Amino acid sequence: MSGSGGTRKAEVSTKSLKILVAGDVDGKFKELFDRVTTVNKKNGPFSMLFCVGSFFPPTFQEELDIPPAPVPTYVLGPVTSQQLAYFPDLNGAEIAPNITYLGRQGVYNESSGLKIAYLSGIQQESGKTKEEHNFNHEDVRNLHIRLENESGFRGVDIFLTTQWPAGVQNHAPPPEEEPSQASTLLSPLTKRLKPRYHFAGIEGIHYERVPFRNHEVLAQAAQHCTRFIALGKVANSKKRKWIYAFNIVPLAHISREELMQEPNNITQNPFVSQTVPQIQLKNENQSGAPVPSNQFFYDASYTGESYRGRGGRGGRGRGGFNKRPYPDEFNTNSRGGAHPPKRQPPVPQGPCWFCLASPEVEKHLIISIGESVYLTIAKGGLTPDHLLIVPIGHFQSTIECPPEVAEEVNKFKTQLIKYFETQGKAVIFFERNFKSPHLQIQVVPIPKPSTVGLKIACLDFAESDGIEIQEFPPNAELFQMTKPGFPYFFMELPDRTKLFVAIKKNFPIQFGRELLASEQILNCPDKVDWKQCKMNKEEEIDCVKQLREGFSPFDFTV
Repeated sequence: MSGSGGTRKAEVSTKSLKILVAGDVDGKFKELFDRVTTVNKKNGPFSMLFCVGSFFPPTFQEELDIPPAPVPTYVLGPVTSQQLAYFPDLNGAEIAPNITYLGRQGVYNESSGLKIAYLSGIQQESGKTKEEHNFNHEDVRNLHIRLENESGFRGVDIFLTTQWPAGVQNHAPPPEEEPSQASTLLSPLTKRLKPRYHFAGIEGIHYERVPFRNHEVLAQAAQHCTRFIALGKVANSKKRKWIYAFNIVPLAHISREELMQEPNNITQNPFVSQTVPQIQLKNENQSGAPVPSNQFFYDASYTGESYRGRGGRGGRGRGGFNKRPYPDEFNTNSRGGAHPPKRQPPVPQGPCWFCLASPEVEKHLIISIGESVYLTIAKGGLTPDHLLIVPIGHFQSTIECPPEVAEEVNKFKTQLIKYFETQGKAVIFFERNFKSPHLQIQVVPIPKPSTVGLKIACLDFAESDGIEIQEFPPNAELFQMTKPGFPYFFMELPDRTKLFVAIKKNFPIQFGRELLASEQILNCPDKVDWKQCKMNKEEEIDCVKQLREGFSPFDFTV
């Protein structure tokens, strides 16, 4: 058995699991296991039983008989100093046949794919020495970092704690009684772990809070919801519910569409607006002050091997997103005026097929030329109207373009969306800042019917290809996801969803084309290789002529 923060493996089970959770046992083992046996015979078989709150009697008893558990049972740690003697190893141990103490804090990865995070004990009181049954800021931080560093972390299936997170009842009908010892450290931790189910005990109260969102509507990308369930004490005299049964398909196996379904009675996240202690993580500024968690920031320590966007699926704060952080020379001109001076583009180190002044450019492919950007058809396009938006100067990526180039790029995007709307098409834009010295924004129109389920198709394709893709809301900016000099793949969908990949080694160079050529979108797998799709020069000239004429009413450069 591994220690704190360790990973465990259990027996293989089916994708849909039946789980039991019980409240504080307080040493009432016979009452617990008699009820579990009955429930298991009637509605089972159940894969496992989790016990939250206090498992042993509040004070130590020398002669304590613990009967074998009828199903594999997992419990949390001591809640008082008197209970310490019941636990042979505080980092995790088998305490009786078929009964396992999980440990202080960590993650149990069940072999079916079920991911369970757990945090034992009671929050350390301010001004008091930490005891063995306490957890503190460092324990909370370690658990979050341990999960955050997992590739493709989307949340956990189940979160087990002794205490309630403070403020969990915000924006929801209140419990029968207010909790007396809720934890302020658990509130930000719960928000970051995004559990699908969060179970707690210790209060002796049964409270099934209505589900809450893990995103801000219209400001952040949609995520699964959380259900918080507090359970009463086993066999309590007030007849409060103390055992809970449910079915769950692990995150690892559930479809994204099913995962994102929202119940009718869902509320906003209870921890968004309240003031709670921050967990100091990698998204801190240099002074150590926590950065608002609803903003995106890149990790300045990223080396290209294991980057995941800081802030996950963050959104817009009260003041909106920050202005794009261009260097000072772009903020005002030399006379103090409002318009920035134009920055000279870098000089290419060799022949470039996209610098407009280069003799290598095939100018017969060009549809429109602006002051800083031009529009051309793609050579070997996925469709006859597959286009490229290209800066005239030699800029490698969108994030490295000066403001006047970025603004004109956006103008072309806006007008192209309007143009293709008249053709009954929607537009996908994507950029690959990887093994390409000159920025090309791919413009791929698709039939409007193909937009149904498009986002799910893209995410599923990436997942099947082993690509760690992140979804950002429409108002997110690219500079909030990465920084100059770091390779990335960036795609904008017709519904303005933004998909981002921090490119690592072995990234498939034709990923964008493979994705759009897939059966779910354009269904033209034979066009993945652009060299197999080339037209002759006469066909290209005719194609440009038709597109130029069609785009003319929308062309702001004429």
